[in-house]
Amino acid sequence: MTIKKLTVIAAAGAVLLAGALGISMSLTSPNEMEMEVPETPVAQGTENEDGSKTLADMENIPLYFDETKKLLLPLRNVMEGLGGSVAWNAETRMTEVSYRGRTLALTAGEEQAVLNGYEVTLPEAAEIINGCLYADEALISAYFTDEVEFNADTRQVTLQTKESGVPVVATKEITGKADDREYAIEVPVIVGLNDSNYEKNLNAEITQEMQDMADAFLAEKDGEGSVLQLNAKTGMCTKDFVSLLWEGKNAGSAVKLAKNYDLLGQKMVTLADMVKETSLEAAKTAGGDGWTEDRFYLTAEGGLVLLKGSDESSQNMYYWTTEGEQPAWKDTYQGIFQKK
Repeated sequence: MTIKKLTVIAAAGAVLLAGALGISMSLTSPNEMEMEVPETPVAQGTENEDGSKTLADMENIPLYFDETKKLLLPLRNVMEGLGGSVAWNAETRMTEVSYRGRTLALTAGEEQAVLNGYEVTLPEAAEIINGCLYADEALISAYFTDEVEFNADTRQVTLQTKESGVPVVATKEITGKADDREYAIEVPVIVGLNDSNYEKNLNAEITQEMQDMADAFLAEKDGEGSVLQLNAKTGMCTKDFVSLLWEGKNAGSAVKLAKNYDLLGQKMVTLADMVKETSLEAAKTAGGDGWTEDRFYLTAEGGLVLLKGSDESSQNMYYWTTEGEQPAWKDTYQGIFQKK
């Protein structure tokens, strides 16, 4: 048994309201308490005539931890409320969560999982509380919804689903060690492209490039005791385009690198492919000596970021925002800021 100090956000008869774009869980004011979490069977909800989901009891409810500001959501209730499914695979001993063409197979207490056949590393492991499988809001928003919002005043949790056709970018961590050198690199895994062959080839290409970088790092003779650590971040992600950024440390020095993919054209692109000559010249001036046309990424908000400096240890960045100063895009890329 585990004792957790938490805020229970629900009341008997709390309802998951299903809708076209998402669901809203209407919650009452919380009660703070010390509670024991025994192991009991998972409670089932009831289906209403209007398609909404009503919780059967007080067990399968959202849990908010005041000290850490952490929100846990009951996986089965939430995913079934969205119109998905949660099932137990007796062969793999894993729970399979399926929604809109994405299936995540996970095990309680483990960060390693499988998303549409790809090995991925979860933001945080799911856990069983009171016999119910709970997931952190970051896990649900990463793979199934656009965002999870918690309103502390109204005690309401709202889940907004992703636009149809927009891929999901998960990550898997690769690690290794040789002598006094070691690495830990997050590798993006892109899921949900219209062309499955291109999806597989693209993921294999990204993984191989990251592994080649790691192998080259381990093979270096100088700088014993060095560590290479890179964390991946997804910037702009639409049906047609995805921008990836890696940030981290190489033997204590800052590292930044980026890759940008035209998903419709099925190719990696440089800034020279995307902007007109006047904007490219402006970028070269802003980037400074040694800047190259592949050292840029697009933020989720649509800002163009140049990674300045002559090498990847540079921490300086230059922003073109969606307001005010903007680059002149070539006709092919005029609409990249519009999420179609």
